[in-house]
This record gives sequence, C-alpha cells and structure tokens, in this order.
Amino acid sequence: MFKGALLFTLNMKSTKEILKFALPAVIENFLQMLMGLSDTFLVTRLGLAAVAGVSLANNIITVYQAIFIALGTILSSVLARKMTRQMLNAGMKLTMLLGGFIGILTVIFAQDLVYFFGGRGEVAALGKTYLLLVGGTIVLLALMTSFGAIIRANGDTRTPMYASFFANLLNLLLSAILIFVLHMGVVGVALGTMASRTLALLYLWKKLKEKNLQPTKDFFKEKISKELIFLTLPAAGERLAMRVGDLVIMVLIIALGNPVFAGNAIGESITQFNYMPAFGLATVTVILVAQEFGHKNIKAIRFYITRTYWLASSMMFAIGLFLVLGSSFLSRLFTSDTTALAASHTVILFSFLATFFVTGTTTYTAAFQGIGNAKLPLYTTIIGMLVIRVGLGYVLSQIFAFGLEGIWFAVLADNFFRFVFLKLRFQRTIQHYLEI
Repeated sequence: MFKGALLFTLNMKSTKEILKFALPAVIENFLQMLMGLSDTFLVTRLGLAAVAGVSLANNIITVYQAIFIALGTILSSVLARKMTRQMLNAGMKLTMLLGGFIGILTVIFAQDLVYFFGGRGEVAALGKTYLLLVGGTIVLLALMTSFGAIIRANGDTRTPMYASFFANLLNLLLSAILIFVLHMGVVGVALGTMASRTLALLYLWKKLKEKNLQPTKDFFKEKISKELIFLTLPAAGERLAMRVGDLVIMVLIIALGNPVFAGNAIGESITQFNYMPAFGLATVTVILVAQEFGHKNIKAIRFYITRTYWLASSMMFAIGLFLVLGSSFLSRLFTSDTTALAASHTVILFSFLATFFVTGTTTYTAAFQGIGNAKLPLYTTIIGMLVIRVGLGYVLSQIFAFGLEGIWFAVLADNFFRFVFLKLRFQRTIQHYLEI
C-alpha cells in the first residue's frame, strides 16, 4: 500500500537526478516566502506603520512556522524509512495538537506578544490585528506543512509546490481586492492569507486521498510514537531557538527607530528568496541521508551532503548577487524613505556575504537530523544565537553604536560558527560509524 520514498530509489543519484527531486522543494519554499513578501508589498501602500506592524506580527508567526517546519522535516524523515498508517495518524494528531494549542495561545496573548516585542501605538494596534487573525488560525499552516511532508516523503515533491503556488496566487488576488476595492486595510491582508491557506489545504487533502495517504477518521485515538516525539522536540527546539533569537534581534532593531526597522523588514522580505535553495535542498538532504543511514551507506551520505551543499551554495550565490546588484531598484518598490532604503541595502548585502555559511549550516543541520541526531544542532543553535548573534549584536549595535551594520555582522559571525562546528562534528560522527 505504501511505497514510501521508493519512487526515489536508494542508489546514488547524479546531480541532475538530485535537482529533479529537489527543485520542486526549493520552489515550494520560494512560494511560501512569497506570501509574506506579497503581504509586505501590499501593506506598504498603507504606510510605514502598517509595514512595521505586519512585519512584527509576521516575525512572531515565523516562530510558529519554524515549529511546523521542524515537525514536517522529521515526519518526512521518519516516513521515508517506514510509511505506515499509524505514523500518518500520529503525525496528524501531533500537528493538530500543536497548531490548535499555539493558535489558542495567540488569541489570548496577542496584545502582550506585540507589546513584548516592541510594538507601540499604531504599529502595535495593526500588528495585533494581523496576529489575531493569521496567528489565531495558524493550524491551517501547520496542516499544510505536514500534508506536504507526507506527500514529499512518498516521493512526490511537485504537489506541495503546486499547493504553495495556488496559495500565493489566491493570497495576492484576494488581499489586493480586500485592500484596494473593499478598503479593509490590514484586516484585508490577513483575511486573504487565511482564505488562501484554507483552499490550498483542501487541495492537499484531496491529493492525500488520491494517494491513499490520508489519516483515518479516528486518528486522534492513535498514540503518538516516542520516536516521533523525541526527534521532533529537539528539531523544533532548534528552529524555535533560531526564531526567538531573531525576535530578540528584532527588538534591537526596533530600538534604532521605525524607519530602520521598516527598512530591515523590506530587506528581509526581499532576501527571503536568497535562502530558498538552502532550505529546499536541506529538506531533500534529510530524506536522502535518512534513507542511506538506514542502510549504513556512509559513502552515499557523504556524496549527497557534498552535492546538496554545493548545489544550494551555487543557487544561493546567483540569487544573492542578483539581489545585491538590484537592491536599489527592488527596495524603492517598497519605499522612498532614505533611512529605510539604507537599512534595506545593508540587509541585502550581508545576506549575500553569508551565502556559504548559511548553506553549510542548513546542510549539516539536515544531515544530523537525517541520522536521528537532532540534539546537537539544537545546542549549537542556542549557543550561536544567544552568545554570538544576540550578545555580539547588542555590543556592536548599542555599545559601539555600529547600528544595523553591527547587528548583521553578528548574524554573519553566528552562521560561520555553526557551519564550521557542525561540519567538524558530523565528519567525526561518520568516521565513528565507519570504525564500528
């Protein structure tokens, strides 16, 4: 009944075959981030306060998204090795519990969250509105992520890509109508996002049923396996540490003023595209390494890690260079404020400089998760985020007054540290398996 990832056989694949399998995942990540960019672009027509408010809310929502991506990654890894109805039910149950719980907490503490992370006045009011609607229904994104992970583990990376494309197109159209025709402002953007995710989720559910991969009706009675929990918790913790660190960095940036914060948000919206190859190929790396590790094929694991790293780096470098060269034009699509433009240019430049460090970090984090060790990336991320990114960022931006440039230098240093450390530890880990 379940073919698992047998559609993508366990023999070592050429670069062309890896790309054929990976590109839909890369494009899917690209399209998911495009939704945030579309919202930011549309909201710029409502003023910098709306940009800052929606950006603040989206930074909180990315924390939630990080947890669901971690669950989806582990779900893909586990199902790639053993696709069973019990695991499908357990994955669905865990997704619903997490998504529902986070959504309820968001509704209760929306105002506190926005205020805690620096929102004040009009920015806080607009951010709260967006967070209540989009964050309160975050279970939609949770289910989309897990459904995509199940389909991807079955060897189909195209269907999740189509779902993301469908969601983005609908979001752009619906949000534009709600803002410019019905004049619903930030509420319109939020409603457009919610409606598009709902329809994309229905599409994925239909595809699951066609492939006979849907959970059973009594999935809530299924016991969640210890393996799924023990792998998901540290993976989610790693993603959560990343996002929490980013939120603290956001507080440091807010202290530099609304124009700088808005410019940073614009720059990050633009550079989201730069990271898509790394994230997409990391998803594929998890599946490939998990398959080969199950067969103790260390040679293949090394081969895939090297290939996915250089493929991700090459694509990320090309996109980053394009964004740097076009940074002035792209930033002016969002604003004409000189301070915001300068901040956006800074973000785009440092994102490009971090290319090889970011791809290395994501590749080796995925490799560790593929072999069932999600704890080391968690510990490494906590150290890197708290000590280097946040600690050094505070010192450079506040004490030495290097401003936004100081914060982004700390981000660069954090990615360098984690890449080097994880690479060295993974090489030692693989050597250990060769010796036993």
